[in-house]
Amino acid sequence: MEFDKVLKTVGEFGRVQKSNFLLLASMNGFMAMHMLALAFVGKEPQHVFCGDNPRATVHPCSPKARPCSHYTYSNEFTSIVTEWDLVCGNAYKVGLVQSIFMFGVLTGVMLFGMMADKYGRRKISLLGLILMSMFGMLSALTQSYVQFAVTRFLLGMATGGVILCSFVLATENLGTAYRGPAGTILQAIFCIGIMLFAVLAYFIRSWRVLLFTTTLPLIGYLSINWLVPESPRWLASQGRVSEAEDILYYIGHTNGKNITKAMVKLKISSNPTSAKQYGILDCFRTPVIRSRMIIMIFTWFTCSMVYYGLTMNASNQGGNMYTSFALSGVAELPAYAVCFLLLNKFGRRKLLLMSTFTAGITCLSLVTVPAHPETENLRISLAFVGKMGIAAAFNIVYIFASELLPTVVRNSGMGVCSVAARFGGVVAPSVIMMGDLLAFLVFGAAAFISGVLDLWLPETLDKALPESIRDVEDGDVRWRDEDTVVVKDAKSMEMVEKIEMFKKDEMV
Repeated sequence: MEFDKVLKTVGEFGRVQKSNFLLLASMNGFMAMHMLALAFVGKEPQHVFCGDNPRATVHPCSPKARPCSHYTYSNEFTSIVTEWDLVCGNAYKVGLVQSIFMFGVLTGVMLFGMMADKYGRRKISLLGLILMSMFGMLSALTQSYVQFAVTRFLLGMATGGVILCSFVLATENLGTAYRGPAGTILQAIFCIGIMLFAVLAYFIRSWRVLLFTTTLPLIGYLSINWLVPESPRWLASQGRVSEAEDILYYIGHTNGKNITKAMVKLKISSNPTSAKQYGILDCFRTPVIRSRMIIMIFTWFTCSMVYYGLTMNASNQGGNMYTSFALSGVAELPAYAVCFLLLNKFGRRKLLLMSTFTAGITCLSLVTVPAHPETENLRISLAFVGKMGIAAAFNIVYIFASELLPTVVRNSGMGVCSVAARFGGVVAPSVIMMGDLLAFLVFGAAAFISGVLDLWLPETLDKALPESIRDVEDGDVRWRDEDTVVVKDAKSMEMVEKIEMFKKDEMV
């Protein structure tokens, strides 16, 4: 593609890209803290008493206990549970507010994904940061459960948008050899955020102060995030070629390249459809992109369901909650190390297949291993390997999806995939409640089916990112393996022509 040729001229991972990536990647750690805040903010203290009687021998939530008008708690920390008595008959409200937050994330990735494809990655990412800072602070100041639930929904919406937009903005303008490792580093920093959050929660035992502490850095990011330029790839796809060329020249000059304005000229400036507006429906209107989207939706759903299912199953083992939470992040680092080292060697598809099949084999193996004390270590080891496999797969699908989709619908398409992932996270607890036998059978079967479907996806290693729908539909032969012959689909191209013909009428 013409853009990637110019990118090689200005530098595929020079000073500008490195500084932008460092800024955007470091934010990912704080995204993890907000995503998982309820693990500590919604924690129930070890001891709960009815009224002011700490000597009571019957738990206040026991069927034998007398009705209780108010509760007292052991003072190891404060949480929304101790603030609003979310115990006994009100205990469900803790899980409910987390579901409300995740529904906000689901809404955010859809809404912000569409807006980022229409208005730009940088503007929408900044909007998300502003909203995160505002609602993060407000959630720490709320005086009622309803207020907290509302602010958590709005915070979740902004968080989902920032995670999506920052990922695309951080990786979209890197050279082909750097996109895989960069995406892996982003996910690894999310894990580091999990570990750091456990440390913060250990030292900060007030839920309000904890939320303030995790939100304050976002305000700092707002003051420097303007340094990140808009994605020149997106600008070019929107027909704003002059602006894209100016940014590319700035990148090349700052990267120390001896270039002229003529060296960053983009041929796509003559494309009459480059300024058309695209949305979610365009991810499904043409056959090739539609088939990729359907496969990726199922893959993202499976990765999320198995990932959260194995995580929740591991958390049932008890122990120190701060240590257990930190170790859940540590367990994923080997998976990301493998991705970092092997993504550019084996490619996205092969490594995704190996990861999903590994998760599938270990989950199905757990079905055959009975839950006895003598098999406990074996089951823990299998679950750990399965967690590594699905964590690696979850990392790869982020990178893979961003490379499979054209620039004009990249954010929208990834938003749809992210929504599928959120549904997977919602389904996981219900699957776990079916019992170990059926749960691991479902997880293993889903992982295997996902791996088989992924065989129909093309390899994207060392391939230029597609810019338009036509690049994908008309150029599908270029995305296949070198030893495969594919005949262009005339029906696909007819559909592309119809989309481009009517785009002008769809714009208001």
